[in-house]
Amino acid sequence: MDRNSIIGLSLIFLILIGTIFINQPTVEELEQRKREQDSIAALQREVKEDSLVQAQVTLDARPDSIRIVEDSIQNSQRMGMFTALGTGTDEHVVLENELLRIELASKGGVPYSILLKPYKRANAEGDTIKDPLYLFKGTEHQLDYTFATTDGRQISTADLFFKPSAGNTVLSGDSATISMRAQLNENVYIEQRYTIYPNSFEVGYDVVTGGFDQVISRSANYLSMNWKIEMPKQERHIQNERERSTVYYAYTGNEVDELSARNFEKQDADAALQWISFKQQFFNSTLIAMNETGFENASLEIAPATDEQHVKTAKANAYLPYNGGKENVYNMRFYFGPNHYETLEAVGYNMTDLVPLGWGVFGWVNRGIVIPVFNFLNDYIASFGIIILLLTLIIKLGLLPLVYKSYISTAKMRVIKPEMDEIKEKFGNDPQKLQAENMKLFRKAGVSPLGGCVPMLLQMPILFALFNFFPVSFELRQQSFLWADDLSTFDSIWTFGKVPVLDFVYGDHVSLFTLLMTISTLIYTRMNNQISGISGQMKYMGYIMPIVFLGFFNRYSAGLSYYYFLSNMITFAQQAIIRRFVNDDKIHAKIQENKKKPTKKSKFQERLENMAKQQQLAQKDRQSNKKN
Repeated sequence: MDRNSIIGLSLIFLILIGTIFINQPTVEELEQRKREQDSIAALQREVKEDSLVQAQVTLDARPDSIRIVEDSIQNSQRMGMFTALGTGTDEHVVLENELLRIELASKGGVPYSILLKPYKRANAEGDTIKDPLYLFKGTEHQLDYTFATTDGRQISTADLFFKPSAGNTVLSGDSATISMRAQLNENVYIEQRYTIYPNSFEVGYDVVTGGFDQVISRSANYLSMNWKIEMPKQERHIQNERERSTVYYAYTGNEVDELSARNFEKQDADAALQWISFKQQFFNSTLIAMNETGFENASLEIAPATDEQHVKTAKANAYLPYNGGKENVYNMRFYFGPNHYETLEAVGYNMTDLVPLGWGVFGWVNRGIVIPVFNFLNDYIASFGIIILLLTLIIKLGLLPLVYKSYISTAKMRVIKPEMDEIKEKFGNDPQKLQAENMKLFRKAGVSPLGGCVPMLLQMPILFALFNFFPVSFELRQQSFLWADDLSTFDSIWTFGKVPVLDFVYGDHVSLFTLLMTISTLIYTRMNNQISGISGQMKYMGYIMPIVFLGFFNRYSAGLSYYYFLSNMITFAQQAIIRRFVNDDKIHAKIQENKKKPTKKSKFQERLENMAKQQQLAQKDRQSNKKN
């Protein structure tokens, strides 16, 4: 390209840029255009809304006879041979005992609401507890069965109207039953039977199909059960409730599993299920299959809540096998009640796993020691603050021999520390020799370096067991003590609101029991450092964990923080008493006597010394290889 062409193209480019710049609309013109566009859009919306309103008015203005005929045609197209059962009046009947009030709806034939009479829920403000506790109400609960018919329709029992066998029924004898039946003709029907028992949270539930061999598709070999609950908020702090609410399920062999409580998850069961439970923090709705086959091909889901008045949405889909014949009976049972260990234990089917007491040894400690002692105290004492105090005293007294042994071992290490310092000064540059000389000193003095650690390790199962026990203990729910009005959640004495970063690591409030626990733990760490003679960096490491746990426990159960605080205070008293009876001079004299006696190496000491010798030989070999 020659020079003139380049100049020409450049001028054309500049002219284009200038034209665009000159013709660019002003701010006033842009605002005017925006106002015009907004006016046009508003006018279009008004015209559309007027059209919709006019259309609705036109539809509403239709004669009732026309609307009834149109609805009937739509129902007929959708429901085929079951059209007659698709119209009716949604009437409700009540079935109740001393603990439950079950409201049944004729539309769908399923529970419309479940009221737990003995309990209350935290109201919207959270300061008082006075509202009735419904596990669900209205559209929060959905349960239906779908099946294919011979005329090619997919029928859902949620669209059918069921007729109750009786009116409102209050239990006055051994049991009471209400049947909800949708009857197509003399031989074809589907029935849902509910049986309530005295002083029980369990409800018998049978689904019966009669004459379905005449209406169900020849290829159908199951009814599809669809169950869903939007869990309503029951507790004061919805975040804690959400973190402990999920779907549990048990296989027919009674092995229990669960969906994640912290994430939203969908899971297909790989075998038949014995029961499905929609579990909240302190209550659950569970459906149990009473036959051997259980619920087949189950799909389970835990999903986000629809609003701030609900915790989560739980869903389950499963198959009930249809084996043909004139009548099929599906025996099931509901449990609508608290996550109370003894109550669930009476139900059976490993439903106690709904109360997560910890895995392995921690669960054994809770089931074998903590719960029996707690329940025994609860039989005689009304205040749960006093019960926790006595439980702590009993546990600390039981652990006293271990605490004493740990203190004596720590005292021995403190007494020989000057000799250990001398060895360190002499062999500090030779780690292997330093270790060997220390082991030699321990053996002569009759001191075990792990003597103080082993008793503490033996206490850990109880500490962790109680860490699991208190947050899930139903007994603590809505129980007050001192300034804490609910020991099952945190005891806020000051809510200062959300502060960036601080809210993440600490929260938006101050929990006094947690604060007292942290302060007492720091004091205990300082006392322990003085007793053991720890120095250097290790001296300050013990102060870090209590500060870290301050933020964690600030959101936790007040009952747990209260227990740990009491445990620290009792430990102070134990150590003060032990120090009055333990004299360092006597311990030192005893150690000197031990040094004079012939010593026999323990297997553990032999292993340590052998390891030290091997390390020395390995180091010599490395040095020799370097020289060569």
